[in-house]
Amino acid sequence: MPEEKQVNVTMRVRIADAELEVTGPKNFVEEKIAAFVKTQRDTRPQHQGTNPTSSGPMGGQVAQASLAKGLSAAQFFKKATLKSDVDRVLMAGYFLEKHNGADSFTTAEITDTIRQAKIKPPANPSDSVAKNIKKGLMMSAGDKEGKKAFVLTSDGEEVVSAALRQVQ
Repeated sequence: MPEEKQVNVTMRVRIADAELEVTGPKNFVEEKIAAFVKTQRDTRPQHQGTNPTSSGPMGGQVAQASLAKGLSAAQFFKKATLKSDVDRVLMAGYFLEKHNGADSFTTAEITDTIRQAKIKPPANPSDSVAKNIKKGLMMSAGDKEGKKAFVLTSDGEEVVSAALRQVQ
Protein backbone atom coordinates (compact mmCIF):
# COMPACT_ATOMS: atom_id res chain seq x y z
CA MET A 1 0.00 0.00 0.00
CA PRO A 2 1.26 3.50 -0.75
CA GLU A 3 2.23 5.56 2.27
CA GLU A 4 -0.16 8.43 3.08
CA LYS A 5 1.36 11.90 3.15
CA GLN A 6 1.06 13.55 6.57
CA VAL A 7 -0.10 17.17 6.28
CA ASN A 8 0.67 19.57 9.11
CA VAL A 9 -1.69 22.36 10.11
CA THR A 10 -1.13 25.37 12.35
CA MET A 11 -3.77 26.85 14.61
CA ARG A 12 -3.64 29.70 17.10
CA VAL A 13 -6.22 30.26 19.81
CA ARG A 14 -6.40 33.13 22.26
CA ILE A 15 -8.69 33.23 25.26
CA ALA A 16 -8.27 36.37 27.36
CA ASP A 17 -4.54 36.69 28.02
CA ALA A 18 -3.73 33.04 27.27
CA GLU A 19 -2.68 32.07 23.77
CA LEU A 20 -1.67 28.76 22.20
CA GLU A 21 -0.26 28.09 18.75
CA VAL A 22 0.15 24.46 17.67
CA THR A 23 1.61 22.95 14.51
CA GLY A 24 1.40 19.28 13.60
CA PRO A 25 -0.93 16.64 12.21
CA LYS A 26 -4.59 17.69 12.26
CA ASN A 27 -5.65 15.23 14.98
CA PHE A 28 -2.76 16.27 17.24
CA VAL A 29 -3.55 19.98 16.78
CA GLU A 30 -7.26 19.44 17.44
CA GLU A 31 -6.48 17.50 20.65
CA LYS A 32 -4.13 20.22 21.95
CA ILE A 33 -6.57 23.05 21.10
CA ALA A 34 -9.47 21.20 22.76
CA ALA A 35 -7.38 20.60 25.89
CA PHE A 36 -6.32 24.28 25.95
CA VAL A 37 -9.92 25.51 25.58
CA LYS A 38 -11.09 23.13 28.33
CA THR A 39 -8.27 24.26 30.63
CA GLN A 40 -9.12 27.92 30.05
CA ARG A 41 -12.82 27.34 30.72
CA ASP A 42 -12.01 25.41 33.89
CA THR A 43 -9.60 28.07 35.25
CA ARG A 44 -11.55 31.21 34.32
CA PRO A 45 -14.48 32.42 36.40
CA GLN A 46 -17.71 32.18 34.47
CA HIS A 47 -19.94 35.21 34.60
CA GLN A 48 -23.58 34.91 33.77
CA GLY A 49 -24.31 36.02 30.23
CA THR A 50 -20.73 36.01 28.95
CA ASN A 51 -19.21 34.01 26.15
CA PRO A 52 -15.62 32.97 26.97
CA THR A 53 -14.66 32.75 23.30
CA SER A 54 -15.52 36.39 22.70
CA SER A 55 -13.63 37.94 25.57
CA GLY A 56 -10.07 39.14 25.83
CA PRO A 57 -7.91 42.00 24.65
CA MET A 58 -9.88 42.04 21.41
CA GLY A 59 -12.57 44.19 22.86
CA GLY A 60 -14.59 41.29 24.16
CA GLN A 61 -17.23 43.69 25.41
CA VAL A 62 -17.81 44.84 21.83
CA ALA A 63 -17.96 41.24 20.59
CA GLN A 64 -20.31 40.25 23.41
CA ALA A 65 -22.57 43.20 22.66
CA SER A 66 -22.66 42.14 19.01
CA LEU A 67 -23.59 38.60 19.98
CA ALA A 68 -26.19 39.70 22.50
CA LYS A 69 -27.89 42.11 20.11
CA GLY A 70 -27.92 39.67 17.17
CA LEU A 71 -26.64 42.26 14.72
CA SER A 72 -27.00 41.67 11.02
CA ALA A 73 -23.96 41.92 8.78
CA ALA A 74 -25.17 45.34 7.58
CA GLN A 75 -25.50 46.68 11.14
CA PHE A 76 -22.10 45.28 12.06
CA PHE A 77 -20.35 46.86 9.05
CA LYS A 78 -21.85 50.25 9.93
CA LYS A 79 -19.95 50.12 13.25
CA ALA A 80 -16.58 50.88 11.63
CA THR A 81 -15.21 53.04 8.86
CA LEU A 82 -13.84 50.72 6.20
CA LYS A 83 -11.47 52.20 3.67
CA SER A 84 -10.54 49.33 1.38
CA ASP A 85 -11.44 45.85 0.18
CA VAL A 86 -8.70 44.49 2.43
CA ASP A 87 -10.34 46.16 5.47
CA ARG A 88 -13.79 44.85 4.49
CA VAL A 89 -12.47 41.29 4.14
CA LEU A 90 -10.86 41.53 7.59
CA MET A 91 -14.09 42.90 9.06
CA ALA A 92 -16.11 40.10 7.43
CA GLY A 93 -13.76 37.50 8.92
CA TYR A 94 -14.18 39.08 12.35
CA PHE A 95 -17.97 39.07 11.92
CA LEU A 96 -17.95 35.39 10.94
CA GLU A 97 -15.76 34.38 13.89
CA LYS A 98 -17.18 36.56 16.64
CA HIS A 99 -20.80 37.00 15.58
CA ASN A 100 -21.53 33.75 13.77
CA GLY A 101 -19.19 31.61 15.88
CA ALA A 102 -17.30 30.21 12.88
CA ASP A 103 -14.09 28.36 13.70
CA SER A 104 -12.74 29.33 10.28
CA PHE A 105 -14.04 30.83 7.05
CA THR A 106 -13.54 30.62 3.29
CA THR A 107 -13.29 33.39 0.71
CA ALA A 108 -16.79 32.43 -0.46
CA GLU A 109 -18.15 32.98 3.07
CA ILE A 110 -16.35 36.34 3.21
CA THR A 111 -17.95 37.38 -0.08
CA ASP A 112 -21.41 36.23 1.09
CA THR A 113 -21.04 38.16 4.36
CA ILE A 114 -20.06 41.36 2.56
CA ARG A 115 -23.01 40.92 0.19
CA GLN A 116 -25.34 40.39 3.17
CA ALA A 117 -24.11 43.74 4.46
CA LYS A 118 -25.27 45.21 1.12
CA ILE A 119 -21.72 46.28 0.27
CA LYS A 120 -20.05 45.56 -3.04
CA PRO A 121 -17.65 42.65 -2.46
CA PRO A 122 -14.06 42.86 -3.67
CA ALA A 123 -13.45 41.89 -7.29
CA ASN A 124 -10.75 39.49 -6.05
CA PRO A 125 -11.45 38.42 -2.45
CA SER A 126 -8.56 35.93 -2.53
CA ASP A 127 -6.15 38.80 -3.16
CA SER A 128 -7.59 40.74 -0.22
CA VAL A 129 -7.20 37.67 2.01
CA ALA A 130 -3.60 37.25 0.80
CA LYS A 131 -2.86 40.90 1.66
CA ASN A 132 -4.29 40.39 5.17
CA ILE A 133 -2.12 37.29 5.55
CA LYS A 134 0.94 39.25 4.44
CA LYS A 135 0.13 41.91 7.07
CA GLY A 136 -0.18 39.16 9.71
CA LEU A 137 -3.88 39.83 10.28
CA MET A 138 -5.15 36.47 8.96
CA MET A 139 -3.65 33.03 8.60
CA SER A 140 -4.45 29.76 6.91
CA ALA A 141 -6.52 27.28 8.91
CA GLY A 142 -6.40 24.22 6.66
CA ASP A 143 -9.42 23.20 4.62
CA LYS A 144 -13.14 23.62 5.12
CA GLU A 145 -15.42 21.57 2.89
CA GLY A 146 -12.64 21.19 0.32
CA LYS A 147 -11.77 24.90 0.18
CA LYS A 148 -8.95 26.82 1.82
CA ALA A 149 -10.00 28.15 5.21
CA PHE A 150 -8.69 31.09 7.17
CA VAL A 151 -8.85 32.61 10.64
CA LEU A 152 -7.97 36.00 12.05
CA THR A 153 -4.77 36.26 14.04
CA SER A 154 -4.80 37.98 17.40
CA ASP A 155 -3.36 41.06 15.64
CA GLY A 156 -6.22 40.97 13.13
CA GLU A 157 -8.76 40.80 15.93
CA GLU A 158 -7.11 43.77 17.64
CA VAL A 159 -7.22 45.86 14.44
CA VAL A 160 -10.97 45.27 14.02
CA SER A 161 -11.64 45.77 17.71
CA ALA A 162 -9.80 49.11 17.64
CA ALA A 163 -11.81 50.19 14.58
CA LEU A 164 -15.03 49.30 16.38
CA ARG A 165 -14.01 51.23 19.51
CA GLN A 166 -13.21 54.36 17.46
CA VAL A 167 -16.78 54.54 16.20
CA GLN A 168 -18.41 54.22 19.63
